[in-house]
Amino acid sequence: MKQCLILLTFACFLSGCSASNQASPDGSTAQSANPNELTFKASDGHLVYSDLIRSKKQPSKGVILMFHQAGSNAAEYDSIAPRIAALGLDCIVVDQRSGGDMWGHVNRTVNKSGTGTYMEAYTDLVGALMYARSKKYPAVLAWGSSYSSSLVLKLAAENPDVKGVLCFSPGEYFDDKSVVASWAHRVQVPAFFACTEDEWADGRSQLFDALGTKEKNAAAMAGAVHGSSTLNPEKSKVAETYFTKVKRFLERWTKAK
Repeated sequence: MKQCLILLTFACFLSGCSASNQASPDGSTAQSANPNELTFKASDGHLVYSDLIRSKKQPSKGVILMFHQAGSNAAEYDSIAPRIAALGLDCIVVDQRSGGDMWGHVNRTVNKSGTGTYMEAYTDLVGALMYARSKKYPAVLAWGSSYSSSLVLKLAAENPDVKGVLCFSPGEYFDDKSVVASWAHRVQVPAFFACTEDEWADGRSQLFDALGTKEKNAAAMAGAVHGSSTLNPEKSKVAETYFTKVKRFLERWTKAK
């Protein structure tokens, strides 16, 4: 018996098996090198890297899928996701295939799986939603920054599983300069819409007006910066004011019994 155990252990060593590296039935994997790291497959099969920041209150009230801006990565949310988790929501912070090495961090999906266009990155968003759906969260919200905030409007327009959206500096970033407005028009879930004062005056107000939902909140103040970075006090003079507004918007889920 002892010899069998030794052989089994040796075989496991050779094959590199590890409980923390085993793929789940849904294709996700928790990586041992980073206890928060999570991988899942995009809707086109592309392997996507992300981080799962668990709610400080268990069980969680739901999950927010967080997507970064161009040239960026999950580290965009390093100062944001823990504060959202403290409210009672899990955060899945995604490295999309359209991104880069901002914040002094590599984009793991770009680095390990390959890059793609803004629109190709949409399948990464769908993959994140599929993963969240498999975990049967009470609510799934989608949060975007810059180009990805436009894509979360598309995600909400096409998927009733998305129960709310938070959009930071969305815009018509695609070849068709009216497509984002068409997605916004089809959004029927609560929406938080944030941008800078200059962005609001430069067309974002029309995009806000295009939102089909009656439950929509806007924030556009002087001192803000582009994208989700407006919640980072090292980048934005009004970070705390914006965070207070986000917290108030999320209360419909975080205060739920």
